Amino acid sequence: MSVRGDRQLFVRQSTGLVREASAVDAMIFNAVFSAPVGATLAWGVFFALSVFRGADLVTATIIAFFLNIPVIIMMALLASSMPRTGGDYVWVSRILSPPLATVSNFGAAFSAMIGATFWARYFPVFALGPTLVTLGIFFNNNSLIRWGNNFQTHDLWVFLGGFAMVALMTAILIAGTKPTLRWQNWFWVIASVGTFIAFIVLLFGSRGSFANHFNQISAKFGAQGDAYHQVINAAKGQIDTSPHPGRFDSTVPSIFVIMVFMMWNWWSVYLAGELKAASNRTRQLSIMLGALTLDVVFIIIGVLLIYKVAGYGFMAAVNLGGNKAYVIPTGPWYHFLASLTVNLKVVTVLIVGSFLFWSLPAMVGNTFMPVRTVFAWAFDRLLPEKFAEVNERTHSPIPAILLVMGLVTVMLVWSIKATTFATWLALGVLAGVVCVCIVSVAAFFFPERRPDLYQASPANVKWLGIPVLKIVSPLSFLVMAFLTWETLHYLPLAVFVPEHRWYVWAFMGATVAFGLFVYYAAKIIRKFQGIDVDLVYQELPPE
Repeated sequence: MSVRGDRQLFVRQSTGLVREASAVDAMIFNAVFSAPVGATLAWGVFFALSVFRGADLVTATIIAFFLNIPVIIMMALLASSMPRTGGDYVWVSRILSPPLATVSNFGAAFSAMIGATFWARYFPVFALGPTLVTLGIFFNNNSLIRWGNNFQTHDLWVFLGGFAMVALMTAILIAGTKPTLRWQNWFWVIASVGTFIAFIVLLFGSRGSFANHFNQISAKFGAQGDAYHQVINAAKGQIDTSPHPGRFDSTVPSIFVIMVFMMWNWWSVYLAGELKAASNRTRQLSIMLGALTLDVVFIIIGVLLIYKVAGYGFMAAVNLGGNKAYVIPTGPWYHFLASLTVNLKVVTVLIVGSFLFWSLPAMVGNTFMPVRTVFAWAFDRLLPEKFAEVNERTHSPIPAILLVMGLVTVMLVWSIKATTFATWLALGVLAGVVCVCIVSVAAFFFPERRPDLYQASPANVKWLGIPVLKIVSPLSFLVMAFLTWETLHYLPLAVFVPEHRWYVWAFMGATVAFGLFVYYAAKIIRKFQGIDVDLVYQELPPE
């Protein structure tokens, strides 16, 4: 029942959303949200080589794989047990309490909007700008070089490029879930093809050929002689020329660098309300583990291939901030360096141009989720009912979409003016940590607090006589505690100076405080309207 007295608890008896997402859609949704391979390689991981001397990215990626396993199992069991729009908001509110649910869900939504902002900003800085510069270099067009440099360095140009991606994403979301996933999949295919071409070029390329082409390009911008080795020599004493997996203070912080991108392969829980056969436990696990495996395998392949051709020492040196020996007017991004291996115009266009297609699929999950958060909160009457409206033709929650994308635009401006990419990503992780920690507690107490839901659910599975949730939920909590400890212990990951360690606790505390504010403010307002919002949480929302 969803009617009490003369009041309907939920805004209506059906969400208006349609289950039209396939398992393939969901797996790509997870993979491109968590660690879009080409985009992650372009910038996301190699700066660790210059910050943490001797960092072993391969070992860090393998460790990150195993750290993700308990989190994925926990999320898959909960998602298949309560496959509704809102994900953790539905689980936590029904198992623990509504205020904790708004905290956890806001943590996830805020993390996603940080991610959406990152990928919007990524487009001009790491995709469009480098593409224009690379094409300008190869086709001797100074205008393209100048425009490309502007998109990477000038705030207004960065905003315009990022806002173009926000506007495109808004239009796609309004078109509906099925068209959104179609855009996601096709862009992922195009981007992946370019990344795989880069892999093939690197597989058959040689270090001598790469160094020769790098020297030729550098000479066009004033370098003299062996620019390849000059870049390495300029960083002497600040980098290592080979990885040291046994060096604790190098490899351990690199795990965080990998997890920043790869800890989200469970994100399809927010697609559960629109996923076909979402209550199938095996289907949920295969979607999440499939995305995780895809990310791990191809990140490792990509890392090993660039080491083979460019060399570990060069990758560490060229990513060292302020290396004056690197004179090319674009960043040393993976796709650009890969294209230098053969220095053929057609291959360059295919590799570098394909990286223009990574931002949009990465933005899909980062915008889809907070839109569903706004929708779910409005559906439960925590937000104005307007935000629960769904277009009858496209089945998309247009008011919720416009609200979220407006907030993303504001955050884009702030991120450009006030933060670095590394800090922005670290904040996204910490907001996500708040969510996963609360979900871990809910999962642990699920069997006792809601036996009516647990007993017949896909989550009711045991290993050696112990409920699986009792095993994976504490492990998931420990993984989140480990990530938080890393931000406090290894300062370059987030806060940079010891005096700013309090930023970590302040940010996480503010995330909790805002989530609580949303719930209690809504409860007070609805009480004056004669609505008891707590009654909503005694049952699962309709589909």
